[in-house]
Amino acid sequence: MAFRPAPSNCGKTRAVKLWQDEGSITLDGHEFVISSKTEVSRQIQVGSQIYAETTVDEKGRPMVTKLEAVEPEPTGETENSQKSTLPWQPKLAAAEGRPTITVEALIRPTEYSINMVPLGGYVRMVGEEDPTDPGSFASKSKRVRLAVLAAGSAMNLFAAIFFFTLTSMAGVPEETMSLNSRGEDMPIARTIILAVMPDTPAEAAGLQAKDVILGTTDGVEFTHVGDLVFFVNEHKGKTITLKVQRNNEILELPITPRLNPPPGQGAVGIGLEYDTDTKVVYYSPPQALARGVKDTATYVGLTFYVPYAIFQNIIPAEAIRPTGPKGIYDQTGAAVQATMDLQTLYPVLWFTAVLSAALAVTNMLPLPALDGGRIFFILIEAIRGKRISPEREGAIHLVGLGLLLTLMVIITFFDFSDPVPAIPWNNIFN
Repeated sequence: MAFRPAPSNCGKTRAVKLWQDEGSITLDGHEFVISSKTEVSRQIQVGSQIYAETTVDEKGRPMVTKLEAVEPEPTGETENSQKSTLPWQPKLAAAEGRPTITVEALIRPTEYSINMVPLGGYVRMVGEEDPTDPGSFASKSKRVRLAVLAAGSAMNLFAAIFFFTLTSMAGVPEETMSLNSRGEDMPIARTIILAVMPDTPAEAAGLQAKDVILGTTDGVEFTHVGDLVFFVNEHKGKTITLKVQRNNEILELPITPRLNPPPGQGAVGIGLEYDTDTKVVYYSPPQALARGVKDTATYVGLTFYVPYAIFQNIIPAEAIRPTGPKGIYDQTGAAVQATMDLQTLYPVLWFTAVLSAALAVTNMLPLPALDGGRIFFILIEAIRGKRISPEREGAIHLVGLGLLLTLMVIITFFDFSDPVPAIPWNNIFN
């Protein structure tokens, strides 16, 4: 859905006009209501000569029912001039045989429409790229334009803080913590084998995926995240006997961790996952607000960190994939379903907060067609001392919009062909 003042030249992109609110226009010192059915051409500005048809609405207010910009004839009144039927008598000049009058003030109505490409929602302001348009956005100072462009992302940040705050008040699933054998505060968890690599001590010992490692036959228990890893690293080259639960059976399996294992395999050659003990924690409003600010900052920082981590091979590129409208729809549906299944608002609130934080950052990227790209042009204007021509800036934003739409088509294709797995909300809540 698009929201913008109603220019008549938007018909090329507008598919369906849903609604138009009222505006106002001042003619010869008298203010008229612009009805919701009256089109206001972009050529009509303060100072323009127009042809107007007027009436009185059911509330007794003077109202214009038709506005049309005209070119006045160079001469004054002609024989075709007409007198107004209103109590006041404006001085009119004939243009093409019709009476005209000068626009003294104008508040354009706002039009609500669905465009030919109904993608996202936006507000189109008067004169976005035309600094010669009186009262237009482009005619404002650099400071005003910068503030307006940054306002969208700022509101997204406030929305993220708001929803993260509600998330903390609605109940946050948190891992149960306690001190391990080394005196560290770690999550309580069961240690589960995720995968066994071939030709490793784990395979030779008979370990299998989904085995639960309880501890050793010497009385050592693995009750926290990291206990097994620490114990194995402390006993490299020595034979240890693990106590393993497989289904309802308890097994004792001897294994000797390697001193110099191949890269990526570890001393015994297994992949691990942890089944943590989770509890729901509710925070007071002041605590929740502090957490909301912190969580928003964390996710904004994470958005910038991920590209760096991929570049430094800290995170594999295939593990990170952007999602488009289809992916967001799928994740939203999963969050709503989890909210109903788990009887908690946490999934919906958390996902809304994360999405708001992501939108705040994305919209401020210095890319053409985005608010960040427009801010970039304002900064260039401040450095150069003069602005780039509206025509050139508009062309750059148009090309950028085309590239962004192409990228979105590609992302959407992958969202359909290889959907991103839904967040495992049930696992999060144990």
